Amino acid sequence: MKKSLVSIGLVTTLVGTLLVGCSTDKGAEVTASPKSSEAAASASAKPDDKSPIKITWFVDQESYKKNWDPVNNLLDKKITEETGVSIEFTSGNDDKLSALIASGDIPDMITVDKGAPQRGVLEKSGLVAPLDELIKKHDPSFNVAKSMQDWFRNPDGHFYGYANYFWAKETFKPGDTIYSNQGLYARKDIMDQLGIKPEDFSTKEGLVTALKKVKDSKTKYNGFDVTPAYFESWVISSFFGAPREDAQGNLLDRERTPESLEAYQFLNRLYREGLLPEDSQTLNTSQLTEKVNNGAVFALTNKAIKWDALYAKDPKAIFVSVGPVLGDKGKQPVIDPVAASGWTLTMVSSKAKNQDRIIKLMHYLSSDEMSLNVTYGPKGITWDYDANGKVKLSDEFIKARSEDAAKTKLKYGNGTLDWLINYVPVQRTLPVNGVQETERTKSNIYFSKYTYDMLAFESTSPLGGTEEAGINAKREEVRVKTRAKMILAKAPEDVEKLYKEGIEQEEKLGSQKLVDYQNKKFQEAKKALGVQFVWPTNIKK
Repeated sequence: MKKSLVSIGLVTTLVGTLLVGCSTDKGAEVTASPKSSEAAASASAKPDDKSPIKITWFVDQESYKKNWDPVNNLLDKKITEETGVSIEFTSGNDDKLSALIASGDIPDMITVDKGAPQRGVLEKSGLVAPLDELIKKHDPSFNVAKSMQDWFRNPDGHFYGYANYFWAKETFKPGDTIYSNQGLYARKDIMDQLGIKPEDFSTKEGLVTALKKVKDSKTKYNGFDVTPAYFESWVISSFFGAPREDAQGNLLDRERTPESLEAYQFLNRLYREGLLPEDSQTLNTSQLTEKVNNGAVFALTNKAIKWDALYAKDPKAIFVSVGPVLGDKGKQPVIDPVAASGWTLTMVSSKAKNQDRIIKLMHYLSSDEMSLNVTYGPKGITWDYDANGKVKLSDEFIKARSEDAAKTKLKYGNGTLDWLINYVPVQRTLPVNGVQETERTKSNIYFSKYTYDMLAFESTSPLGGTEEAGINAKREEVRVKTRAKMILAKAPEDVEKLYKEGIEQEEKLGSQKLVDYQNKKFQEAKKALGVQFVWPTNIKK
């Protein structure tokens, strides 16, 4: 359900709101007395009024389908019993959202992509109420992270929505970090079968040798030929250390760095040697996921590709973290984390009849323990804490999920209501029981050491409808085509030629104007955050 968080940029308006929030004291800042423990915070989030009410909630994600079922769905049952609230969900695309706004009659709650232009319309139109005012009036103990308030603060001084998957640094504890959906993963069963070691993936030659073993062995799995690799160029360039900020603090276009050219040359080599298929440039996420779950892929760089179905059929078919592969210069890999500023914003209608109950519901659903319940299902049934404070999944839940993941969601509600989730406590307590969970936890820890604070970079996407946005769209079209041509080139010398031709095409589109615009927004964001540099190699230790 969740989008790949690495691909969602923050539109221009967000920087403006950040600047207002950080440079002035305008507007109400929501604060609350610190709780003595996370448990106390979770307990305080339970509403006192549990009388039955129904609220309406629109989610601007067409693929999201949820019918509230407190009889058969244990998470829905828990929420209704503890809050008295039942929810009538509707969903749709941007057109449906725009139609709702135009009608002037929106549901009690509304969830939109943080970068959607409709978000600004909602905030300016008066259709949604300032969240800070609602909290101050109805639930002062609802402590929204200051960094979230500041990042999404409107020029009028208010903030209007709660962001899910927002990584508030002020809430971090020792050991907390932002994870990444980028990495390098390989099938352990095939590695063991062919004598391939994890360290083989740390150099170009070692990686090529490992992939050739898969190709030359003509490995099959359940009748499918196993493809050695499906790699993304931007991940490989990140492994090679492609920078996004120069020594003077200016924004760099990672695509136009020597490390990116090296990545394209390396991927072209893999293609020419039969290790990277032609369809690596055409398959969408669903198609690649299907191949992975059929057991037909040995190595990949996209952690967002879920291999649950493969593991359910064969517990030995585990993807483990390997590498990362280094470039010729041996630079430290620096990979993108998930978006620190989150994914969606959930807002409250200014006409909602039960605003007091809605605010308390939002407090409840965003609490640490409810974030875990939303992820795994109800505590005490699907999970509990172990002696070290980590999540331990129940055998019942693990078995049910391995047999039928979709049916499990209908029964336990896991992964069906993450619009207010705080993922920091989820990341902090990741499960350590079950082979699949253990490997995922290991991969989060393994690759998180290569991530960086990406918040300032999330402010550089141009606002839709502007000249810069048009240039950006056309530039991306050029890059998609050029990327495929470079990777699938018949001769190695063609790669650099195509790379230079791509730059020339972008310049004709007026790309310099876009570059200047993005650097301006980047500098504004850094100023608002109170930092001069954000790239790891530029930051003085």
